[in-house]
Amino acid sequence: MATADTRPFFTALRQDVRALGGSPRELWILFGVKFLESVAYFALTNLLVLYLSEDLHYGDVEAGDIYGTWTTAISVMTFFAGIVADAIGIRTALTVSVASCLLGRIVLGLTTDRTLVLVGLAVSAWGTASMLPTMIAAVRRYTGKDTVAFGYSFFYVVMNVGAFVAPITIGALRRFFPRPVALRLPLLGSVHWSSSQLMFLVAAGATLLAMVLVTTLRRDADVPTAVAAEPAPARQNPLKLVAQMGRERAFWGFMLFVTLLVFVKLIFQHAHQTWPKYTLREFGSTFDFAWYWSINPFMVMVFTAPMTALTRRYSAFWCIVVGACVTAASVFFMAASTSVWASVAFIITLSIGEMLWSPRLYEYTATIAPKGREASYMGLSSLPLFFAKMQVALMSGRLLAAYCPETGERSSRTMWLVIGLITLVGPLLIVALRKVIEPRREAAPADATGADASAPPA
Repeated sequence: MATADTRPFFTALRQDVRALGGSPRELWILFGVKFLESVAYFALTNLLVLYLSEDLHYGDVEAGDIYGTWTTAISVMTFFAGIVADAIGIRTALTVSVASCLLGRIVLGLTTDRTLVLVGLAVSAWGTASMLPTMIAAVRRYTGKDTVAFGYSFFYVVMNVGAFVAPITIGALRRFFPRPVALRLPLLGSVHWSSSQLMFLVAAGATLLAMVLVTTLRRDADVPTAVAAEPAPARQNPLKLVAQMGRERAFWGFMLFVTLLVFVKLIFQHAHQTWPKYTLREFGSTFDFAWYWSINPFMVMVFTAPMTALTRRYSAFWCIVVGACVTAASVFFMAASTSVWASVAFIITLSIGEMLWSPRLYEYTATIAPKGREASYMGLSSLPLFFAKMQVALMSGRLLAAYCPETGERSSRTMWLVIGLITLVGPLLIVALRKVIEPRREAAPADATGADASAPPA
């Protein structure tokens, strides 16, 4: 059994930062790309449902269905994107991903034609889908055994810096441009941009900068192996990759695990689809929902690294389980009270749970996957999320229409009670099926953090 990390907290944190500094420059370029992509991605996810209703005049059910179809398509594509990334290499996969996102986001920023908006969403879907599994594999590739846990923690912090910038910018644009801005442009003539479209143009600008950074990446084979975690693996046929994974016991246990975690991830889908409209209807049309939601990325941004340093002695599995339970419990604040403080308590509790489980899930995925198949595991793990996003797509607009309509009598607490009970199923089943997901071995090996993989936290 491995010895637990007993270093003092600040010593461990300082040493982790110093060790990560020895990683190849590709890791830091990757972090820059992740920040820019997070600004762009969270701008879309926070605004898209409102944009569809306010700018394109879709109803609750239609807007929810379109948002859900888009995110569901992304999950389906992620299923294949991870395999493609392992087959063609990180640099090529990222280049294609960023180009796809850039084109789609430019379209969203320049038009309010319903058909063209759907085309823009479709074009950006592949890039959005392939970005995460490619980056997860890249972090594993560019970190060593002793830095992988902190590398994923830092990656998650960078993502949430972008997630913090996005809602702050959204809130500012909605305050300063409550009505569409009229401009005359060469060739385009008179153009009217809403605050949502202006935010989409900001997202496109961030994506363009990300493209510039991606062009500075070296080919996988050119990254010095002396500092990389391991040499770049040989390219493999995608169909053979799928066949190999199907024969691995660890893969099916992992798939059961991420399938049950989907119940927890439902909360984040509702936070972007259901919660913004709920707040505008219960607390008034001027309620700055984006500013309040920025509490989440701010907390994750500030406290994730210390949280990882404090919990690194515990296995990734048990950190995920405990964090998932905390996240699932967050919804019940809004089931108990229709008030601003209940929404704030929901966001804070959800954030604490997220800091525990989400970055460790990246680590768990990358370390359980055989060498060279990290992106494939990450991509295939998105398959259960396909069903979750489809479920939220069908539920969100209908729950709003039934329990929190724009006009008429509301019963919002019932809506959140239904969502909370569904969410709680996942953590409870993970605990019940723990021996199926993580069967005890005769000699329990240590995970990448140096902790006994089978030991629960104290």
